[in-house]
Amino acid sequence: MAVAMAQMASADGIRGIVATPHRHPRAYTAPRDDAERLLSEVRAASRESGLELEFYLGGEAYIAPDLVEQVQTGLALTINGGRYLLLEWPIREYPRFSEEIVFELQVRGIVPIIAHAERYQFVHSDLSRLAAFVERGVLVQITAASLTGAAGRGYRKMAETLLTTGLAHLIATDSHNVDRRPPILSQARDRACELVGQERALAMVNLAPHLIVENQPVALPAVVTRPARAFWQLWKERR
Repeated sequence: MAVAMAQMASADGIRGIVATPHRHPRAYTAPRDDAERLLSEVRAASRESGLELEFYLGGEAYIAPDLVEQVQTGLALTINGGRYLLLEWPIREYPRFSEEIVFELQVRGIVPIIAHAERYQFVHSDLSRLAAFVERGVLVQITAASLTGAAGRGYRKMAETLLTTGLAHLIATDSHNVDRRPPILSQARDRACELVGQERALAMVNLAPHLIVENQPVALPAVVTRPARAFWQLWKERR
């Protein structure tokens, strides 16, 4: 399955893949050495299949009160051993310790990347909460299938909003297999081109990911504040 996914990604023009297995102290606790070994097997099998792909190790850490300790002990895996950490929230909850944990990570030089931000209830309820993270240098990732509409209309609308307001910096596949969110980026890249232009769209699938795996800083676009609708417009809509 891994090789089939690599073949699909390569055919779509992808040249590098960051493996981000879930990391959670109560569910996903495989030692880093095991993850490295398994990724090496995928790398070797892909090369035997004639694929020219680069593979990097990372992880998708779950927001938790002891997340800093998880990073220090190696349970939470940063991307390619660098400063960037892919971070996941509960879909329907916003833990009260979220800001504190993000702050503690940043104090220690870790740059959080909020995974699939368009799915979280707290983002749909109040964009300012996400904007506050971005203003502090946190990166935001959206899923390709959300942007194309394959994941549903609600996720598509939010992904587009994050993109056009400058609150999204990376587009990723979040692929699990060849059927569930397949490793395809080109369609989402093309949609991003329509919304924000080619330069920004390409930066989200080429430049920013390259800088992250090389442990280099990523420049963030300005956040766009949408003007509030006039009262007369609201009144007319309600009529």
